Amino acid sequence: MTAKPDYERIAHLERELGLVEAPPKPRLRPDKVCLLKGCTGEYDEITAWGSDLVIARLHHH
Repeated sequence: MTAKPDYERIAHLERELGLVEAPPKPRLRPDKVCLLKGCTGEYDEITAWGSDLVIARLHHH
C-alpha cells in the first residue's frame, strides 16, 4: 500500500527552496487603510502568520 503525496507540503517546500516563484502579495485598498487621502508616507505591513496575505498597513505620521 502506497501513501498519498502531501501536495500542500510539497508546494510549501518548493517555495522555501526557491524552486517556484511566490505569488504576489494581495494589496489592500488605500482608502481602507489610512484616514489621510493619498497618503504616500512610510508604512509597515502586517501579514497573516505563515503567508504573505496583507492584513493591515500601519502608516507613520
